[in-house]
Amino acid sequence: MPHESRNHHVLRRSGLAFVVVILAFGCVILTDARGEENKPSPSTYQFEPIPRVAEKMTVRRLLSDVLKVRFTGYFHVSYTQNFNDPSDDINQLRAFSVNSNQFRANAIQAAIERQAKADGSALDRLGFRVKFNAGQDADYISGLNLNPFAGFQELYAQYLVPVGRGLDLQVGLFNALVGYEQVGNPYSPNYSRSYLYLGQPFTTGGIGATYEFNEQVVLSVRAIPFINAAQANAHLEPLVETLLMVFPSETVRVMVYGLAGPRSGAPGTPGGTLLLGGGYASWQLGAQTWAVVEAYYANQANSSLISAGHNARWQGVATYLFHDFTKEWGVRLRGEIFEDAGGLVLCQGTTAYQPRANVCFGATSTQAAPAVAQTVWEVTGTLEYRPFPSVKTRLEYRYDKSNQNVFQLGDRATSYQPTLSIDLVYIF
Repeated sequence: MPHESRNHHVLRRSGLAFVVVILAFGCVILTDARGEENKPSPSTYQFEPIPRVAEKMTVRRLLSDVLKVRFTGYFHVSYTQNFNDPSDDINQLRAFSVNSNQFRANAIQAAIERQAKADGSALDRLGFRVKFNAGQDADYISGLNLNPFAGFQELYAQYLVPVGRGLDLQVGLFNALVGYEQVGNPYSPNYSRSYLYLGQPFTTGGIGATYEFNEQVVLSVRAIPFINAAQANAHLEPLVETLLMVFPSETVRVMVYGLAGPRSGAPGTPGGTLLLGGGYASWQLGAQTWAVVEAYYANQANSSLISAGHNARWQGVATYLFHDFTKEWGVRLRGEIFEDAGGLVLCQGTTAYQPRANVCFGATSTQAAPAVAQTVWEVTGTLEYRPFPSVKTRLEYRYDKSNQNVFQLGDRATSYQPTLSIDLVYIF
């Protein structure tokens, strides 16, 4: 058996064995939890499986009693070991966990906000948020970059119009409505991002409106000429982004999102209309156990050089399982499969120092790897430890697999990639 093939099978077996052990351990814990379901939870509510809601739950320091301005932020560092030992020191097809066998100063973030309130004076109904990032993630996180290591992730004004339960109007730059995993790393379950994330917008810019019909149904609609995403946005095309939030019960949440409008395609194509639709649902299975499933489908006309009809199509599904053993310890599991049939989403990055995101074998410092149609899957197991409410540490094992040789083993192409990461987040 060739050396690479032998290594591939050994690493694949070890990676799958690691995940099987985690899943088996989780099943034992879940079995015990069912037997204890009538007893009160030993710890307070620790994890919210909807990231944007989790961010709102974060404690914010009050800066002004008069203006109700609040401040929050985080500091994030990490280290990732790539067992393929790629010669270019890059973890292939990653968003933020891109540094192979080295530490990464991911980000320090500071956010100042004033939350608008529906009741009270006109001043009470006025709000804003400014979220600023510095660090190696900033170039990929920020929608408005000042330089490769600093930029604004969110920068918007808000006004609650006294109509019904309150019409929330926003204008500026904001986190995207589309997608389960968000750009703020402390509020995502795993350190590394999913493949689904690479096919979605990170931040968008424009004007939006949100209306809460009742406690169970909320609708957000945005007109967005700006998108920051893995796919380069060369022009300011007018798009519409939507999110319908439905809360049928205290234990079930459903989010249905969409994105439609013209977008640029691969170099050498005219580009065309993008239609992306999908959503995710979360279930609270027990006092300390949650599950999430996300799926979406996207098609962009006249945007691929390698597909028969020149349409770029990408789609995927991801499942998540979370369990908190105690208020300090928890496990987060993810598995997904993703198809990039038009070669438009994956392998778009270069090996230049910043940001080194979404890179595939064959890329250079100035050119992305050749477009390729591929199907990828990955399994991720994360052990989380929170010694203090403001400190989060994660140990993550991830195994990536593609039906094409887009990863790197030493200085050769291969179809798999196993990594082990540890990161530290301090929320202030």
